[in-house]
Amino acid sequence: MANAKGQKYSATEQLLQLHLCFAPARILTAALQLEVFSHIAAGQKTTVALAKAAGASERGMRMLLDALTGMQLLQKRASNYRLSALARRYLVPSEPDYCGAMLGDDRLWNNWTHLTEAIRSGQAPVRVNERKTAEDFFPNLVRGLHVMNRPLARRLAGELLDSRRSGGLDVLDVACGSGIWSIALAEADRAVRVTAQDFPKVLELTRQYAVRHGVEERFSFLSGDLNEVDFGANRFDVALLGNIVHSEGADSSRGLFRKMRTALKPGGRIVIIDMLPNNQRTAPPFPLIFALNMLVNTARGDTYTFKEYCGWLRQAGFNRVRKVNIGSHSPALVATRG
Repeated sequence: MANAKGQKYSATEQLLQLHLCFAPARILTAALQLEVFSHIAAGQKTTVALAKAAGASERGMRMLLDALTGMQLLQKRASNYRLSALARRYLVPSEPDYCGAMLGDDRLWNNWTHLTEAIRSGQAPVRVNERKTAEDFFPNLVRGLHVMNRPLARRLAGELLDSRRSGGLDVLDVACGSGIWSIALAEADRAVRVTAQDFPKVLELTRQYAVRHGVEERFSFLSGDLNEVDFGANRFDVALLGNIVHSEGADSSRGLFRKMRTALKPGGRIVIIDMLPNNQRTAPPFPLIFALNMLVNTARGDTYTFKEYCGWLRQAGFNRVRKVNIGSHSPALVATRG
């Protein structure tokens, strides 16, 4: 491990760096909660002006602004601060690609403070994917993920539509969130028709995004719990599971795959977008770390390997399981109803 000048840290310094990895996250969250980026965008440039606008101390604000500068979210000239291009695009609420609602939310942080307890017990302090918490938790998360997943969804749409049937596709988007994965398909092919399923309050947000992207006329909405709702039989060409399996756990996901086989037409495809560690569970880092995120936030969630997915999908009646590179840490998986 080396610093910005290429100088190597000692072994103990590396441990300290790992221990303080939480600090950038807390700095960013504090800045969003104090609306620092909004205030700068509105013309407040100095420590004094920003402290007053945020209702904060000048001492604390000066330290926060300098840290944000070191993190390359702000630029500093003399005593004035301005937004970096990254901050202006993604951290100012008035901008269309704003992600701050997700990044400024303390709930994931609070759950992670219970990690040791969760490892000991195997139980999450809060289960964010259950309806009583999901409808409150997911809207902030979904807004950020919509922006972050948009380029990935468009790459995936291109792959899926290369081999589409004539006349468009009937698409089922399970636990759809903002609907970004199916919206990308609908944008790429005007003949695509989408059934978007999620909890009622989440679907209100899905509808807003479908309107924003100009595809709402080809969307229908199916309200309910993915484990309870009836998806029908032989209805769909494509079933999308966008970042769903990791929160459901192995048993629930195997049952969901069987439901998807029933819902798909013969030759239909199930598409799974998720975090895949390698078969030895040694890399890449993000899917391995994300498994612990599921430990502290869900009852049964985890991340799963390609080998595990292949076995479950074949048992459910799918074949020709393949990886599709979408430019992320993990490929999408596409399997065909046998």
